[in-house]
Amino acid sequence: MFRFGIPLFLATWVVVHALPQPRMLVLDADNFVKESFDFLIVGGGTSGLIVAARLAENPNIQVGVIEAGEYLPDDANINVPQGTNYLGNPKYDWMLSSTPQKGANNRSIFLARGKIVGGSSAINALVWQRGAREDYDSWSSVVGNDPSWSFNGLLPYFKKVENWSPPTLMFPGQVVTSEFKSDHGKGGPIQISYANYMTDIDVPCHTTAVELGLGFNLNPDGGNMTGFPLLARNVDPRNGQRSYTAPGYFAPDLHRNNLKLLTGAQVIKINFNSAAQGSKKKNFATGVDFLLGGKTYSVRAQKELILAAGSLKTPQLLEISGVGNPKLLNSLGIKSILNLPQVGENLQDHPLCVTDFKIRDGFETLDQLRFNSTFMNQAEAQYKSTHAGPLTYTPSIYGMAPLQKIVSSSRMRSLLAQLDKEIFNNSPNLSPLQKVQYTFQRKLLSDGKVGTVGFTVVPVGGIASPASGNASYVSVVAVSMHPFGRGSTHITNLNATASPAIDVGYLSSDFDTQLLVEGLKFNRKWTETAPFSRVVEGPHTPPSNVTSDEDVTEYLRNNLLPHNHPLGTTAMAPQKLGGVVDSRLKIYGLENVRIVDAGVIPMMVTSTIAPTVCAIAEKAADIIKKDWHI
Repeated sequence: MFRFGIPLFLATWVVVHALPQPRMLVLDADNFVKESFDFLIVGGGTSGLIVAARLAENPNIQVGVIEAGEYLPDDANINVPQGTNYLGNPKYDWMLSSTPQKGANNRSIFLARGKIVGGSSAINALVWQRGAREDYDSWSSVVGNDPSWSFNGLLPYFKKVENWSPPTLMFPGQVVTSEFKSDHGKGGPIQISYANYMTDIDVPCHTTAVELGLGFNLNPDGGNMTGFPLLARNVDPRNGQRSYTAPGYFAPDLHRNNLKLLTGAQVIKINFNSAAQGSKKKNFATGVDFLLGGKTYSVRAQKELILAAGSLKTPQLLEISGVGNPKLLNSLGIKSILNLPQVGENLQDHPLCVTDFKIRDGFETLDQLRFNSTFMNQAEAQYKSTHAGPLTYTPSIYGMAPLQKIVSSSRMRSLLAQLDKEIFNNSPNLSPLQKVQYTFQRKLLSDGKVGTVGFTVVPVGGIASPASGNASYVSVVAVSMHPFGRGSTHITNLNATASPAIDVGYLSSDFDTQLLVEGLKFNRKWTETAPFSRVVEGPHTPPSNVTSDEDVTEYLRNNLLPHNHPLGTTAMAPQKLGGVVDSRLKIYGLENVRIVDAGVIPMMVTSTIAPTVCAIAEKAADIIKKDWHI
C-alpha cells in the first residue's frame, strides 16, 4: 500500500453523491450497548464490513460493528485516485511506526494503516492484484492440505468480490482473452477497472521491460503473477472514484435494521467467561469493552466475537485481554487467559526502495499537476466532466520477475548458496512454522516460476527525494515479494490506545538485502535501455555515481520503505507449528472467537493484499453461516 499521488489541497470541485445518514450508523454508545447482537465485529475496515454485510443478509441475525475511525463517504482525499492528503493524517490513519530497524540503519519507519470505515482499503494505492497460484497452494499445504484455501478454493471468493469492467486503454500487443474475462467476477460490490489515461512514460517503460525478457502477462489474475500485466485497479469507471468496502458493502445496505455500526469507538478489551467442561477449561468471549468520548462501555456478543482490527491491532487486543505469551503478559501484570505464544509473531511485509530518474523535456508526466496550473485546471475539468484523465491515474506498471530473470546464472547460484547458509546458521532460532515456510520459499526461488522481485513505475517525482522546479521524473520501485525476514508486534504496557512495539524485520535477512540490491541495479539498467532510455535523461536519486554494491546497499538501508502489506501475526496453521487460528478461522483455545483480517495469512503473497483480504472475508462469512446454520 505504498501510496503515490498528487495532494489535492482544495478538492471542493469534486462532484459526489451525498449519502443520507444511514439508519445502521450509530453515534450513540448508550443505544449501541443496549442492542442484543448475535455477532459482534471489532473493526469496520476491509474485512469487517464484508463479514458484517454478508451475515446481515439474514434479517433474523443481529450484527454489531465497532470502528475506531469515522464514516467519510464524501471525502475527496479518499475518493479521488490522485488524492493523498490522508498520508500521515490522523483523520484517516492510525499513525503507527516501527521500532528502530537494524537493517534500515536503525530508522523507525512510518506504517500507514487505515483508521476509517473501510479501513486500509480506503487509503491504499488502488492496485488490484491476486497473488500467484503457488502462494495460496503453499498456504493450503501449511494449513494441513486443506484445498479450500488453495488458489482454486479461493477463486470463487475472489470473483464474488468483483464487478469487473474490461480495459479500454491497453498496451501494444495487449489482448483480452476469454480466460482473462472468465477469471474475473461480475456483479460484486467492488468495482474493478483499468487505466483510462497514461502518461508519455508508461508505454516505453512497459515495452522495455518486455524486451528485457521480463515478459508480458496477459492474464495475471489466473494464478500466474510473473511478467508485466495491464494492471487492474479498484476504481469505479462510472464516476472515477475509489471503490472500497465502505461504498461497496456498507452503503448499499442502508435499509437494513439488523446491522449497527458504531464509529469513533476503540475496543480496549475482550471479556471472557471460562467454564470447566470435564478436564478442560472452555474460554468463551462474552463481549468487549470500548472507549468513546473518554467513557468506557461494555457490549455483549450472544454467539461470536469476530476480530477484524488488522494484523497490527488484533494481536494488541488479544494480548491486552490475556491471550498470548504468558511470559509477556505476566511481565505486564496481565492475567493469562490462554497460553498462545505465537500471537503477534510471524509478521511479514513487502520491503521496497524507490529510485527516481529525470525525464527529458517534452514528455508528459504527473509532475505537470504540481507545476503546470493549466494542466491541473484541464485535469480538474476533465475529471468533473468525464470522470477520467490524470486525476484518475493509478500505477499501470507493476510487474513481477523471478530473480533468475535479472541476475546471471552464476550470481543466482551464489545467492542461493548464501541463503542456504543463512537458513542453516539460523535454524536453531527458527520457529516450526518458519522452517515449513522457508522450505516452500526456497523451492519457489529455485523453481523460478513465481515473481520474487517486483517493479513498480510511477511517472512522478518527489517520492525518493524532493522534486525541483519544473522538472519531470519517473519513480522506479524495487520490491521484495517473498522476504525471508520476520518480525513481530507486541504490547509494551497496559494502555490499549497506545501503539504496540512493531518490529517489521526489514532486511533482517541478508538474502532480502541482496535481492533488493539486485532489484535497484536492474532499475538503472531498465532506464538505460531503449525505448525507456529515450524519455529518461538520467539518474536523479541516487545520483549516477552510486554504482557499487556497497554504495547501493547503503542507499537501500537509508531509504527503505514499507509497502504496508503487514500480515501473518495470527497465522492460520496447525497449533503445533505455531498457528493461532485453524482453517475455520477460530482461535485455538477460544470457543467463539474468529479472526478474519490479514493476520491469518500465514505466508506472504506475490501481490498487494487487499483482494486476498476481501476473499478471506467473503469465505469467512460463508464459514460462519455454515457453522451456525444460518
